[in-house]
Amino acid sequence: MKINGTHRIKTLKNGKRVETGSYIIQFQTRFSHCKRLQLTTSVYPVTRNAATIIAEMKLMLKEMNRSAHSVERFMQMRDKKLKLFDVYEAWKQGTVHLLSGNESKMLLPELEQYRTSGVHTERVAKINKAWLATFHKKEFMSDSSRIADLPSIVQKALTYYSANKKHTMFNLARMFFLGFVRKHCGHSKQSVLYQAIQRLEPLKITRLKEHHPFESPRDVDALIEKINDKPRTSADKKQMYKDAIQMLAFHPFRPTEFFELKWERDTLTGHLRIKGTKTANAIRVVPMLLFPTHYKVSKLGTYRLTDKALNEVIEPTNILSRSRDFRRSWAIWAEKANIPRSRIIAYMGHAGKSITDLYQKRAITRAELDEDCKNLQTFIANERAISTQSKIASHYAPRTL
Repeated sequence: MKINGTHRIKTLKNGKRVETGSYIIQFQTRFSHCKRLQLTTSVYPVTRNAATIIAEMKLMLKEMNRSAHSVERFMQMRDKKLKLFDVYEAWKQGTVHLLSGNESKMLLPELEQYRTSGVHTERVAKINKAWLATFHKKEFMSDSSRIADLPSIVQKALTYYSANKKHTMFNLARMFFLGFVRKHCGHSKQSVLYQAIQRLEPLKITRLKEHHPFESPRDVDALIEKINDKPRTSADKKQMYKDAIQMLAFHPFRPTEFFELKWERDTLTGHLRIKGTKTANAIRVVPMLLFPTHYKVSKLGTYRLTDKALNEVIEPTNILSRSRDFRRSWAIWAEKANIPRSRIIAYMGHAGKSITDLYQKRAITRAELDEDCKNLQTFIANERAISTQSKIASHYAPRTL
């Protein structure tokens, strides 16, 4: 450990003498962190000597170097989150262990700054906003909460979400806070604050929702027929349900992409452009089988169709498929329609998991879009023809007593 200091005496116009100095402190901790700090002192009383201050700082750093809990303080000084002379003042008072870097800052403004900093996608930012509102409503945190209160806040959330069986929501909040402590507050994984939150383990998701993709486009037609038979439902709403079901079933939408109207006709290819936000591959052009303008017009009216509302319409029909299953249905049908796997991955907005998928990734041409659209139309037409032929066969089948 080396401490070098220079000291100057400056005489002001009023005749008072003040001591100022700049010091370069270089130290090697037993954790092999070599730091270099350079700070300029504030005004000190004339009774203090710069050499005395340096000697005391040397003793302070030696004492801190013996303590494993001081590593975080060294890192905070290196990152200029703690001033050297604030540490020195706390050491003189025997309160270095109580000293904080940014843990004493108000929590809510820092959380909002991190949430809106652009590190999350639009969809994740909305989810974060939702559970932050819950934290306010349930009084897990208040306007007077500080960053140092995070462990107790997360503990309250753990108790609440565990009792209400909202395990996924708690896990998202826990991940958000860990990222906040590391990326925004600048703490390491070994810091006391980070470790306190990490010790609160994520809740186990015991059961995932089962998926029930449609076996054939005939099932989609059957669902639409059942909805059309619903009494006391206006013709406009029936048309809206039909448009929504056909768009979801015959195109590789994520439910949020469709219901938030993140789609339009692509002017270059004439196919469907989906403007997703979940991943880097979510913005894509896919084969367009239909484009119902009625759906978009009706969305501007007083009735707003949502994912939940459509599922509530489907549930009384005794069909197990829900809006999350339409996308899986399309992937199965695309494979049966002999669309290459590399293009199916691109249409779904996925990133391939294998090196082969990475090598095969490229821009899809208009000719390929036209070809895949034609193959899908042929597959759907053939599937519907099977249904018609089976009805004719059953109509003329010999009856048995």
